[in-house]
Amino acid sequence: MDWPVTYRRRVRFSDTDAQGIVFNANYLVYFDDTITDYFDALGLGWEEFERRGYDMVLAHAELDFKSPARLGETLLTGARVGRVGKTSVRFQLATWEEESGRPVVEGEEVHVFLDRSSFTKTPVPEFFLEAVESLQGEEMTRS
Repeated sequence: MDWPVTYRRRVRFSDTDAQGIVFNANYLVYFDDTITDYFDALGLGWEEFERRGYDMVLAHAELDFKSPARLGETLLTGARVGRVGKTSVRFQLATWEEESGRPVVEGEEVHVFLDRSSFTKTPVPEFFLEAVESLQGEEMTRS
C-alpha cells in the first residue's frame, strides 16, 4: 500500500509494559502522531481548521495486532485517507518494524468533522478533500 505519510519512532522504555513489549494503547498514540504529520503534509495545521470554524473528533478506532514491538526497535507508521463520508474521514494506518519490515499493527480511525461553534457534525470541507487528493494523487470516493 502507498503511504503518503510515515511517522518514525524508536520504542522507548516508557512505551513498553511488564511483558517488555509496546503497550497496546500506545499504538493509538503513534496513530495520532502520524495523523498529525498527515495534516502537516496537507499544509493544514490544526490552526487552519480552527480559523475556518472546524473541529474534528475521533469516532472509531480499530487495531489488528500482527507482532509485538520491543524496546529499541524503530517503528514506522503509515497513514492515508481511505474513504470520505458525508461528515467523516476514514484513515488507514499500519505500523511496521523499520529494519525488517515486519508488520506490527494495522488499523483504521474514523474522524468526524464538527462545526467549532456548535460542536455538531458538519460536512467534510472541500478544502480538506482537495488537499487530500493533491497529497495522495487520487480522487477520493465519497460514500
